[in-house]
Amino acid sequence: MTGEASISFDRIADRYDDTRGGLRRGREVAEAIEPHLGDARRVLEVGVGTGAVAVALTEAGRTVLGVDLASAMLRRAGDRIGSRVVQGDALTLPFGTGRVEAAYVVWVLHLVGDPALAMSECARVLRKGGRLIVVAGRPRPDPDTDPDILALFAPMERVRDARVRPDDADSVQRWAAAAGLTLVTRAERQEQFTESPAKMADPIEQRAFSYLWEIDDETWSDVVLPVVAQLRALPDQDRGRVLRQRQDLQVFEKA
Repeated sequence: MTGEASISFDRIADRYDDTRGGLRRGREVAEAIEPHLGDARRVLEVGVGTGAVAVALTEAGRTVLGVDLASAMLRRAGDRIGSRVVQGDALTLPFGTGRVEAAYVVWVLHLVGDPALAMSECARVLRKGGRLIVVAGRPRPDPDTDPDILALFAPMERVRDARVRPDDADSVQRWAAAAGLTLVTRAERQEQFTESPAKMADPIEQRAFSYLWEIDDETWSDVVLPVVAQLRALPDQDRGRVLRQRQDLQVFEKA
């Protein structure tokens, strides 16, 4: 998919936090990233979004610089971490070579036009010995997650996989190696959240996820709407279901 445009989230900036876990989830991700940043004080987030992760790292004592393609998202990030945000594409980062102490990328690589180039840009701006932390890849549900929920979402995962770029751990490692980065750590980030069937159905119905924005009418009616209907047919619509999942976290270093 080299040469395609990166995806901007301007159209759902006002709903982004509500459909992605907001500050709670941002804080959890920051807690997973922070130990891998070492002694870096100034850290770059590529794809800073609304600043949910950045504000948590700022509270932990880091100075976070943020870059994002979407101006509406950046306005929200600016409200949280101040003026240390800039509009730009991950494919052409607006920073000098070797100027960044450390960087991180969270749920971004599947959205950029050329993930390999994005990784190369991250490597370019890193100083020697600087670290890049990447959280990517489709989350893997734990076996004890409600099997009814897992079965319902299986068609949605197929729709997603057909419309976003693969960012699995092995792909990320290949891009990193090509960019001159060395793998330091490969781990799993675990998360747990509680969501009701009604709350799960709402963002799908509202097309809050990027892989639903340009979906064709046939797939929408034949695949997506039946998932929404099944979610709304589950008993106890407002009772939260505990969902547990894991996602890859990898740490690379520039030699």
